[in-house]
Amino acid sequence: MGLPKYFFSDLDNDIKAILFAQIRNLWTHTSTALEGNSLTLGETAFVLEEGLTVAGKPLRDHQEVFGHAQAIDIVYGLIAAEQIQKADLFALHRAILTEVILDIYKPVGDWKKEPNYTNYIGVDARR
Repeated sequence: MGLPKYFFSDLDNDIKAILFAQIRNLWTHTSTALEGNSLTLGETAFVLEEGLTVAGKPLRDHQEVFGHAQAIDIVYGLIAAEQIQKADLFALHRAILTEVILDIYKPVGDWKKEPNYTNYIGVDARR
């Protein structure tokens, strides 16, 4: 994991690595759980630290956890960057979107090809 030099700079490197692993595991677990991931915090830590799967859990859940953790590493790397490039944003996008679906309007690691829009539903439940 590429950690920014100034994070916890007065701590021993081993302690720093342990703290960052705990932050990564908790951040990854809570974020993916919000999206419906079934892995527990302990299972998330196991998957990230051991690189193994948990019996009976969907492969997609494991892929989401790995992708999120990879995105955290990318974000940590960007903290020290003088400038964020388009390629950095696309790398982050590819890390998070672990389910690669070929869609010319919503390409993974590239700009969207369709406009954004929202719907307004009024008090009377009409659009």
